[in-house]
Amino acid sequence: MDNPLIYVAAIGAIIVLAIFLPRWVRRSTDAAGGRAGRRYATDRLAGILDELGTTLVLHTSEGTAREIVDGVVLQQPRKFARFDGGGYGIRFVEPDDALVRLVDDEDGTRLEVERIREHLGVPNTSEFWADLRSGVSTAARDRGIAVSPGRPTHHRRDAATGTWTPD
Repeated sequence: MDNPLIYVAAIGAIIVLAIFLPRWVRRSTDAAGGRAGRRYATDRLAGILDELGTTLVLHTSEGTAREIVDGVVLQQPRKFARFDGGGYGIRFVEPDDALVRLVDDEDGTRLEVERIREHLGVPNTSEFWADLRSGVSTAARDRGIAVSPGRPTHHRRDAATGTWTPD
């Protein structure tokens, strides 16, 4: 007859594995998921910031550029807002989640994002910024005004307020 100690040891090993294996599997999959999530968020954030750092130069005076931007902003009041003092807002939740300004440029007037507020851990206005640039480009070309990409801006995050401002 075989030794019963081998059977008891095998059953004990199976019980120990049944107790500890699910915890180990859960911890390792949570860690792998967390790493993958952070990589995805980092890649996504880089793409969003690149989009928000894109600028647009209208080869015209600031007054004419303001007329063009005002026209585009007023056509889509759910996405964009016009503020006193010459700024424009891009709405995700609030009208000023991203603040856009017209600034002087050596080639004319540059449209750029000045400040971005984040919701859900990342800035969420990059698609609306692309829509605004596209609308302004189309409106300017319809008026015979040349448009070109401007020098990109780079934003850094203020951890205390959750806002992004140019470097």
